[in-house]
Amino acid sequence: MTETAYAVLFFMALTFVFVVPFISHQVSRFGWFRGWPAVVSAAMVLYGCALVAFTLFPLPDFASDYCDAHADVNHWQLIPLQSFIDLTEYAASNGLLATLTSNVLLQVVMNVAFFVPLGFFLAYRGRRSLGATALIGLVISLAIELTQGTGLWGLAPCPYRLADVDDLLTNTTGALLGWLIGRAGIRLLPDPTPVKRSDVDPPGPTRQTVGFFLDIYAYLLFDVVIIITLGLLGFDLLEQPGWPIVLPATVSLVMFVLIPRLRRDRAGPGIAGVRLAVVHDNKASTPAALTALVVRWLIVWLPAAVVGVWWLAACLAVDGLTTWRSSDHRPLTLRLTRTRQVTLESLPGANRSETREPTP
Repeated sequence: MTETAYAVLFFMALTFVFVVPFISHQVSRFGWFRGWPAVVSAAMVLYGCALVAFTLFPLPDFASDYCDAHADVNHWQLIPLQSFIDLTEYAASNGLLATLTSNVLLQVVMNVAFFVPLGFFLAYRGRRSLGATALIGLVISLAIELTQGTGLWGLAPCPYRLADVDDLLTNTTGALLGWLIGRAGIRLLPDPTPVKRSDVDPPGPTRQTVGFFLDIYAYLLFDVVIIITLGLLGFDLLEQPGWPIVLPATVSLVMFVLIPRLRRDRAGPGIAGVRLAVVHDNKASTPAALTALVVRWLIVWLPAAVVGVWWLAACLAVDGLTTWRSSDHRPLTLRLTRTRQVTLESLPGANRSETREPTP
């Protein structure tokens, strides 16, 4: 497998590991996302994904002579303020106007700007102090530099970006500037803190569609992880007759039939991540039967093992459309299996959350 594929997998795994727990935690505390707090939460998630993508991409073409030809980034720049010295020397040689439009200055500015949203969210949404923001910004910046300086922790044949100690300074400065903007945002913008609500109403189409999408994401991720793991052990699964179908079919059977059968919510990882449960159509207190889980596996996941990911994309589109267009917001695949989704909090025996009004 190429280094690009490893990086894409790394990106998928990180986003899944961080995004799903974040969504689940927010929903468990405040119910489903609504209004301005939902916009802020979505922006935080997108920024986090962008931060990971910025660390990994773009990836070069690691040809046989790449590492030798790019020795200028195949080391760590550990001289403090070297980038500012370079900027000063460039300005002295080329003039102010050329410096203002140069890549030398642009790199410094971008390193500052890219951490401004981090500081903003820490102040505005997280209500973190200036010192805590500086520490968090420094730690995240250090993690990025270590990832780049080690060539994706050894996954790449050599570093393809310069690990620069000055980035720690510029990134942390950006976080502090963002904190100042965030403090102003507290006074000028609506309160981004979600209001605690009882999460017992039937789930809307967005929540159910997001859950299905996360199920698909988890399924594809685990498929690839297994293939890579076996490949590292010397077993090329894709070259074995029948295994390109057997593997995804088995993974989906375990993820969406066997494990959910043991769970009270009868949910896969994505549906569980948005804190929904699959129940009998006419009995909200009765978890979905094993036969219903098997039928949905036969409709959605087994054909995907044969046809490919396009079948899942089609199922997601059809389910999303029927969820939005139907009066009861029930996906087509759940109609066919005589089941529906309800919130975890609406199940018998669940702890009911009391609604509270936002503080002024």
